[in-house]
Amino acid sequence: MRLSKKITQYFTLVVFCSMTFGFFIFYFAIERATTQSAVGKLENLNNIVENKIIKGIPIESIQKEYPDIKIKILDNSEDDLTKKVVREDVYEWDEKLQTNVNHITVTTYPFIKNHHYQIQAQIGLIIIDNKFFIGIIMVIAWIFIFVIISIIFFGELIARNLYTPFYHLLSEMEHFDVRENQELKTAKTEIRELNQLNEFFIRTSKQSIGHYNALKEFSQNLSHELQTPIANIKAKIELMLNENITELQMKSLSEMYDSLNRISAVNRSLILLMSLEDHQNSDDLINLTELIENVISEQEDLILMNGVKVTLDLYPGVYVNINPLLAHIVISNLISNANRHNYRDGNIYVVLTSSVLIIRNTGYEQEFTNDTIFKRFNKGKHNSASIGLGLALVKKILDVYNFEIKYTFSSNLHQFTIRF
Repeated sequence: MRLSKKITQYFTLVVFCSMTFGFFIFYFAIERATTQSAVGKLENLNNIVENKIIKGIPIESIQKEYPDIKIKILDNSEDDLTKKVVREDVYEWDEKLQTNVNHITVTTYPFIKNHHYQIQAQIGLIIIDNKFFIGIIMVIAWIFIFVIISIIFFGELIARNLYTPFYHLLSEMEHFDVRENQELKTAKTEIRELNQLNEFFIRTSKQSIGHYNALKEFSQNLSHELQTPIANIKAKIELMLNENITELQMKSLSEMYDSLNRISAVNRSLILLMSLEDHQNSDDLINLTELIENVISEQEDLILMNGVKVTLDLYPGVYVNINPLLAHIVISNLISNANRHNYRDGNIYVVLTSSVLIIRNTGYEQEFTNDTIFKRFNKGKHNSASIGLGLALVKKILDVYNFEIKYTFSSNLHQFTIRF
């Protein structure tokens, strides 16, 4: 989910909850304000009537002018009433209006010309009934819908505009590759946090490019420098093997020669792995069926020495877009791996369809999983002579061409599955 959409969702939820709570506050506030306004009007009306009495206007005339006013002269027994305002709320059903009415009464007790008066003013307020309440809810609901639609549309629009530099940075990071030696290009923004994020990723990308170039140069220099002394030592050992030496010396020199061959193989594999970092996909189409048959033929002697039986089920004329040399390395390593990690008189099964290559071999159970078997320098516990780079090289080559490889082990069968 996009960040702008998530922000819009949260903002919409907050606004919805706020407006729902605000509706109830608005409803009770309107009801209270209406009542207070009515009380204020009645108090003002009582003051007007009191002034008219002070001016000597007859009570009958005042009551004719104000039908809702009741004026009463109190006797001496009620002289203890002081000049105060008494408010009363009486809720009654009005047959004429067919609704509940709140009769609000305000009574004052002024002393005018040595007489104690009771002035009572009354007004009826229609109480909000269910239909009117539902009508208010419908109006508020339409306001809700309008506001929420506005927030979703304009909020998403504004959020996307604000986060355009962020999305641009994500796109740059997605296509960033240290092998291309290209720095990140960020979009200008006035938002301080996004500027800080841009600066951080620019700085990090520069450091990554620098570290990659330093590591690449070191690996290339090391591999190059190792080639000459390894070749010299191998040449001297070969010369010594041709001389008259004891059996013990012969054995020691042979072991040294084998160790140098392993070091040379590791060096070549590391060089190839490094070169694959800069490898570009080619448009070569190879006949994978023929390649598998050729590799089996090349390794036939080694396979026969181990007593392993090879069973082929190859779909004819399967063509794959991959560099021929790299394809040969992949198939050769997988077949060699299936033979080397097999047991005596075991089996190798090779199945090829138009989209899948499956190589199975009998063998002892290993501690590897699909996540660990392709890591560099991982060696099987039953074959310590392995340099641990063959499968890592296979995985790297297939990754370059976006081919998928998986490893499984079941019923004493190791299986590698490649999907093209």
